[in-house]
Amino acid sequence: MDRQVGQPMVRESGLADRVARHVTEQVLTGALERGTQLPAERILAEQYGVSRTVIREAIRSLVSKGMMEIRSGSGTYVRGPDAAAATESISMLLRLHQGNGPIAYQKALEIRRVLEVEIAGLAAERATDTDLAILEAEMIRLREAESDREAFIRSDVAFHGALAAATRNELFVVVLNSIADVMREVRRLGFETPFGFTSALHYHSQLLDAIRARDAQASRRIMEEHLEDSGQILRQGLEIEATRREAPTGNGARTPRRRKRTAATAPEA
Repeated sequence: MDRQVGQPMVRESGLADRVARHVTEQVLTGALERGTQLPAERILAEQYGVSRTVIREAIRSLVSKGMMEIRSGSGTYVRGPDAAAATESISMLLRLHQGNGPIAYQKALEIRRVLEVEIAGLAAERATDTDLAILEAEMIRLREAESDREAFIRSDVAFHGALAAATRNELFVVVLNSIADVMREVRRLGFETPFGFTSALHYHSQLLDAIRARDAQASRRIMEEHLEDSGQILRQGLEIEATRREAPTGNGARTPRRRKRTAATAPEA
């Protein structure tokens, strides 16, 4: 006997959306568990009192949101809420409206200021020995990435991701990952500035020390300073990028180059 999933829908515009919302609600309440196979398209159409075209559109929507998956030759199965799908949706929304540019970067930094200061404090309170080991490993990778932009970006992203994971609140991870694409571009711009690399190294080191000491107040303060410094570095990176784009070609014009930060110019600990 086919499982009763649907209920007749009032005939009005947006039927596919209403069917998708109803199925989603059943997944969220546990009425439809992860891995459950949905009834055939024809059966769902009968249960909801709609056409198979409506069911097909609703399923397509649910698949695009990561709620369902279609297995070739088998059928449609409940995938359940998916953090990666949610992250991708938010990321695409930001890129769709802003692309990669100063506005998108500034908005991402605003979100970071709201999230990451609290993340740093909670990480200091909740980090396990395993979390600390991951952060320490990323510090080693960061130190080794001074001349490797892509390695620097990977390690920087991973360090902040590990902080979020250490809060034991998966929503921090989801939201932070949703701006990861934009922040990778921000980090690329920062790496091209004179002090982008050494600034990250300095603040990450201080954050790790504060988290090891279980000092939530210091962790929040250091993260605030780190993000303020990141904003300044972003502005420098955008200026360098603009200069490169405007520089005439074929006349020997030189573009700005990175220079190492010396001990004398590094932020005070």
